[in-house]
Amino acid sequence: MNIDSTTLAATAAIQRQLAERSRQTQTMVNAAAIQEGSTAECVALYLYEEILKYQANLPELDDVALQVVHFNQTTLIFVESIGYIGYNMVCFRGTDSQGKPMELIQHIHQLNFLLTVVPKPIPEQPKRKIGFICPDEEK
Repeated sequence: MNIDSTTLAATAAIQRQLAERSRQTQTMVNAAAIQEGSTAECVALYLYEEILKYQANLPELDDVALQVVHFNQTTLIFVESIGYIGYNMVCFRGTDSQGKPMELIQHIHQLNFLLTVVPKPIPEQPKRKIGFICPDEEK
């Protein structure tokens, strides 16, 4: 069985095309996985877990707060719950240092804040419980 050079060249070209299609398919699969993990629900849950981990590692007299800086203004939020609205909005609900209710709503692509350590207002009380709220639970 003799295979001529034309057949070999055609076979090699087909193999290159198949390899390129395989790479393109894998790129699309990877992009879909990234997009799936970039929903507000996934981002809010990830942030919730990270904030709880951060809080758990603090000394007993300290607690965590979210610090937002915008237009040279700083706002400190003692987060009580984290949730999401629709596909791309994350919500942080809590109070400021005077106890005034606050709610920060941000697009998942605009999230930019600092977790900071603050002394607990009443040192003998346990650290604040931070909740995770799904839209269905708010009704």
